[in-house]
Amino acid sequence: MLGNLSIPDHPDHHFVFDHAKWVFYAATCYTWLADDDRAEEHARETIQMHTRPDGTSNAPMRVADAHIDLGIVHARRGDLDVAVAEGLAAFDIDRRSLTDLVNRAGDLNRVLRQRYRREALAEEFHERFVTARGALTSRRPELLD
Repeated sequence: MLGNLSIPDHPDHHFVFDHAKWVFYAATCYTWLADDDRAEEHARETIQMHTRPDGTSNAPMRVADAHIDLGIVHARRGDLDVAVAEGLAAFDIDRRSLTDLVNRAGDLNRVLRQRYRREALAEEFHERFVTARGALTSRRPELLD
């Protein structure tokens, strides 16, 4: 269906659906479906598409979410070091909204807590997640519900 659409004049507009958005959304959908190979492929493409040569991003929220997707994929595959590194990388990206990141990081945190509860690296990510969630909920207490 996307192939039949014309190329948008303003692809950065929030309500325009372009190829880059499709790749970004597909990464998370494949992660939720546990199709880890496709999730990884799309997450890596998202990061590659939105990372400038100097390492900054023109879409930091997408890149952070892609790192969370990669973290979940690696956690499922048994690669705790890479899973936590990807999750922490998501927190290190300067972005406008902490709300979406905390929600997505919660997905990775759940996988890490289920599979690696006693591991120091999983605890390190959990503490970073709890700190971010606390910062967010101190500004918006209704998010605790």
